[in-house]
Amino acid sequence: MQAPLYSTITFIAELFVSTAIYYSLYQGYKHNRFPLKLAAAAFIYEIIFNISYMAMQVPEHAKAARVESPFMIGLAIIHGVLSLIMFITLIIFFILAFRSYRKGVNYFKIHKIFTIIFTCFWTFSIISGILFYFVEYIF
Repeated sequence: MQAPLYSTITFIAELFVSTAIYYSLYQGYKHNRFPLKLAAAAFIYEIIFNISYMAMQVPEHAKAARVESPFMIGLAIIHGVLSLIMFITLIIFFILAFRSYRKGVNYFKIHKIFTIIFTCFWTFSIISGILFYFVEYIF
């Protein structure tokens, strides 16, 4: 099956958004600066495009004529649920961070364990999306 153009654009854009998220974490942790404009752009993309894209895909996959393998069903569930949880966590985490950095407090360094956990789960969410894209459309 050939990848739909919208899926490919969303896939590539998500890599850029994730780079912005990682860069925000790095700048906050290492340089005690929170790049508000970059983080806001990532939020806006996530809200407008990524969440709407995932919502659009649910009915399409539900009415698919072919039967998916248990692996694909499990991967879709894991990626979808984890992505939603990470999106909500991202909003809360970055709002708290922004408020702290505005006061001159290095939020990511103070909450180092949570920052590491967030980064690991964000990475796992991105990797599961990459895997899902490649299994669904490339292999």
